[in-house]
Amino acid sequence: MAKLSWLCRAAWASALLIASACTGVLGSAADSGPGSGPGSGPGSGPDGDTGDQGEQTTSDRQPLVVRRLNRLEYNNTVRDLLGTELRPADEFPADDLGAEFSTVGSALSLSPAYVRAYEEAAYALIDDLLEAPEDRRDRVISCDVFEEGEACARSILRAFARRAWRRPVLEEHLESLMLPITTAREIGAEPGEGLRHALAAVLLSPFFVFKLEIDPDLSATEPRRLEPHELATRLSYALWSTMPDEALSVAADSGALTSDAELKAQIERMLADPRSDSLLDSFAAEWLDFAHLESHEFDAEVLGDASADVLRSMKLEARNFIRAFLTSEQPATEMMSARFTFVDATLAGLYGLPDEGEAEPGADGMWRVDTSSVPRSGLLTLGALLTTTSLPSRTSPVKRGDFVISRLLCQAIPPPPPGVATEPPDVPGLTLRERMELHRESPACNGCHAAMDPIGFGLENYDAVGRFRTHDGDLEIDASGKLPDGTEFEGAVELGAGLAEDPRLSRCITRKFTTFAVGRLLANHDNPWVEQVTAEAEARGGSLGGIIKTVLLSEAFRSRTPARP
Repeated sequence: MAKLSWLCRAAWASALLIASACTGVLGSAADSGPGSGPGSGPGSGPDGDTGDQGEQTTSDRQPLVVRRLNRLEYNNTVRDLLGTELRPADEFPADDLGAEFSTVGSALSLSPAYVRAYEEAAYALIDDLLEAPEDRRDRVISCDVFEEGEACARSILRAFARRAWRRPVLEEHLESLMLPITTAREIGAEPGEGLRHALAAVLLSPFFVFKLEIDPDLSATEPRRLEPHELATRLSYALWSTMPDEALSVAADSGALTSDAELKAQIERMLADPRSDSLLDSFAAEWLDFAHLESHEFDAEVLGDASADVLRSMKLEARNFIRAFLTSEQPATEMMSARFTFVDATLAGLYGLPDEGEAEPGADGMWRVDTSSVPRSGLLTLGALLTTTSLPSRTSPVKRGDFVISRLLCQAIPPPPPGVATEPPDVPGLTLRERMELHRESPACNGCHAAMDPIGFGLENYDAVGRFRTHDGDLEIDASGKLPDGTEFEGAVELGAGLAEDPRLSRCITRKFTTFAVGRLLANHDNPWVEQVTAEAEARGGSLGGIIKTVLLSEAFRSRTPARP
């Protein structure tokens, strides 16, 4: 036991020695993008994202912080690094969100509970590797440390750390990793035990846990291009939520990735790879708030159809719908007015759609179906979005209106003043709309609700789990509404068509993906860049994939701006 204690200490000492080389990076300027940090002053939107409103002053500019891997990225990375089926990050504390995303560095804190979880995960993963079948174990343990000694250990650690850290390994860092090996020799422990702790130290290192971007000059204030391995890491986690693969690593090793042609070729290759489906479960699911649909609370007595199977089908519908736009040349704005969706038998019955589609069902059992004969149109009539923007027992025009304004148009809605009642008055014989109109008569409520409610009313024909209806109980529904620019509409189909014409939609998609991909909140001084990138994408057709490619090829994605003095 004493020997193991010494080796545990040696493993932590290795990780801490490596961490000391990062002084000035951890907790400082290691995230990047246009501008210099999240807005926190007047005009700030939800979670500090200022959207298109308000003013940004010098005092609003906050230091950029290095970000750790979130839970999805950690699980994906150890899967690709070790070939493991373990998902240790499922047991980690929940990731905090910044502007809807679990990729924003300023929101991803590192608590003592996380440090303990990293240690437990590191040793569980290495033990799983050492007990794995020979073909998987040999991917990391390439020689016999009992027979070949420290030279073998050094070779194993250099190769393993190179892949795990997503960058070449400096000799000084390799020497730190060798500390458990030499400690094992000094205290008479077996070489295999020393190797076990050294491999765990690789996974405890900040080079693994964090997406590090290290400036040679920590006092610099001017933007710099990312180094090839930094760019490869940023690109891989943006598109795949995991470590770079061999092809991307080779491009980084050769320096070719810094060229426009190679970067474009890698982006095209990666988007065509099935691993780009990660965008559906990371970017899209967090942006459109269906990531945790299965845990949405509902009143089973009122909404008995909202079973686990229905919620699962709704999530698959949303994924397939976004994938259709990610892989096509359709303008992203048509997501609001598209007359198709994806269903299985469960959703077809819920929506009143044909029980067969335009093509054979996919591997997930979903098929594409035309919706032009029914009142369903685009993103806003997906069951997932209608469900997550509802309360447990009824619809919420407020939540639905806020969803459109904040997540699709990137406009800021401030929280209600303290002490103000948020529920509409309970008046028998009135529709929810009529009760909410009474609620808006209060001057304290009118300002925000006048923007949100007229949009949310346009979706009142869909109940809290997305079923179409014309009446709420015995009362007829009025689904007329008004867009922020004053355009009037009747129902979801006209609402979607109106939003498809709103120029703020494309700009908002650009903002949201940039926040996700770079990992920091955008501020108002970023607006000119957002306008420029959006215009470039629209000039090429304005597809969802086109917006993503244009962001990834932009100088903002390829560069790092340190915190300003």
